Amino acid sequence: MVKIKIISIGSKSDKNIAVLIDGYIKKMSNQFNIKWVNIKAEKKFDSIGQKKEFEANKIKSYIQDSYVIAMDENGKTFNSKGFAFEITKWAQNFSNLTFIIGGADGLDKKIIKKSNWVWSLSDLTLPHNLVKIILVEQLYRASTILN
Repeated sequence: MVKIKIISIGSKSDKNIAVLIDGYIKKMSNQFNIKWVNIKAEKKFDSIGQKKEFEANKIKSYIQDSYVIAMDENGKTFNSKGFAFEITKWAQNFSNLTFIIGGADGLDKKIIKKSNWVWSLSDLTLPHNLVKIILVEQLYRASTILN
């Protein structure tokens, strides 16, 4: 079973979104063991750079011996079958995968550089909660493609 950690910067999802995400996670429980880490966004910084660096340090504390996939608008895109293929490759070499969803201002460059893969869901700017839903739905879709 592949262990997947999803690190997310921002506020917790509202109840409806949490129910939707939990439904997807239950459907994949025989193939993926998914753990969510929600890091509260901080607002007390003088600059965006300072804020992103602070968030990067928090994110780093949750990354251990894992293949890291950063979610970023400048990353590679692929279709659902391509994503399923990538998950298969990653899981063959790593028992732990970590997906990182940045805050409202994106991820610090240090996290992008530390990542093994950078993935863009779209050229569009997407709301944080929608990214969570799309990510978990694509993990579910990958699990059904792989089965």
